[in-house]
Parts: sequence; structure tokens; C-alpha cells
Amino acid sequence: TVTADNQSRPYGDVNPTLTATYSGFKNSETLATSDVTGSPALSTTATAGSNVGSYTIATAAGSLVSGNYSFTLVNGTFAIEASVR
Repeated sequence: TVTADNQSRPYGDVNPTLTATYSGFKNSETLATSDVTGSPALSTTATAGSNVGSYTIATAAGSLVSGNYSFTLVNGTFAIEASVR
């Protein structure tokens, strides 16, 4: 399973780098020891000018490849929070 990590930032800031977490490996494998290569494509419609609110982080297969695993993709949430003065 490839799950987009939930992210947040204050209103008016630039978006942080979107990241994902991998799970479901077998036989004590990890991402580093598995045959999984590439990376998911993560995107959000939130921009530096977006209003305070909640946005989806869309997860797509991107360049992920594996001979031993198939991928289940789970979207995340991106929150833009009110700036504190």
C-alpha cells in the first residue's frame, strides 16, 4: 500500500514536498530490500494562493515498478491553516 502522507502548512506559504509511506511488505522486506523501484506521483490542487481549507493529495502509480508486488494507492489530505500573527 502506498499512502500519501497527510501534510499541512500556514496560509500563504509554499507547499512542502509531498511524501508517501509504504506498507504491506512480506518476508521481512522493507522498501529498501524489496524489488520496488521508482516513486509514486503525488499531487494536490493547493497552491501558495489557495484559501484556508482541506485539499486532497492524489496518489498515482507514477514510475513505481515491482515484479513481486502490486500497488494499492491511498490519497492523503493537505490542510492549509490560518496564519498566526
